[in-house]
Amino acid sequence: MLPDLPSPLLRSFVAVADGGSLAAAATKVNRSESALSLQMQRLEDIVGQPLFDRDGRALKLNGTGSWLLAHSRAILARIDAARAELDAASRPPIRLGVVQDFVGQVLQPTLADLRGEDGETRFSIVIGSTSELLQAMGEDRIDTAVCAGDVAAGGAGGTVLPMGWFGDVRLLEDEVVPLVSITPPCPFLAAATRALDAVGRPRRLALVTPSLDGVRAAVAAGLGIACRTEAGMGQAALTGAGLPDLSDIRYAVIEKRPGKTGPSEAALRMAAHLSTLGQT
Repeated sequence: MLPDLPSPLLRSFVAVADGGSLAAAATKVNRSESALSLQMQRLEDIVGQPLFDRDGRALKLNGTGSWLLAHSRAILARIDAARAELDAASRPPIRLGVVQDFVGQVLQPTLADLRGEDGETRFSIVIGSTSELLQAMGEDRIDTAVCAGDVAAGGAGGTVLPMGWFGDVRLLEDEVVPLVSITPPCPFLAAATRALDAVGRPRRLALVTPSLDGVRAAVAAGLGIACRTEAGMGQAALTGAGLPDLSDIRYAVIEKRPGKTGPSEAALRMAAHLSTLGQT
């Protein structure tokens, strides 16, 4: 059986075959013509037969060379793929968290910003409520997150958005307001209950769910009234419904381990996309 075919020889062989001459291949593989010539001689010695028909300085593959070229491309492609995967695995993932409101507006463009030119950047993502993101950060599952409410006061960048009421105005014909909310603790539920209690309006929890999509579905089905932002709900808030005014809510980027010179690149990109929400 033939000895192993060293990948450096195969890489140079492919370069020579593609270039048609030692001179054309020398620049591509960063070797001298004499070094390439020795490599081709060594490869032919291993194979036990010529690979090229030589015409002066030009090199043309013969039948054996053409057969070996196809195998060489396949072998090198597998080697390069393995190297790329090993390199990617050696780099720690970028670990991000985001509240459910802004998966499309903040997380998606941030991932596009950070993916890198080679597309090999690894990510670990948690999407959930602010309390869930803080828990994930405490459990060392994420490093950077977009959070809402009081915890966002010390965060980097961010934006302030007005809260509003969302739902079927006909539900307000009853004295008791049916509320739909993310599972507590939730800053929006806290804001809604404070506002209603301040004006003496009775309220009840009609539905709680860990999913913002669940809140949207419940509101659309007429199950209750939700307190959120227009950016998070994707629709206009109720106006002139006789409900009390609500305060603003702050969103900001929280980091578990900020860089020595300031926020990480991930935090800066998330903050930049988050800030645009307050401009719309």
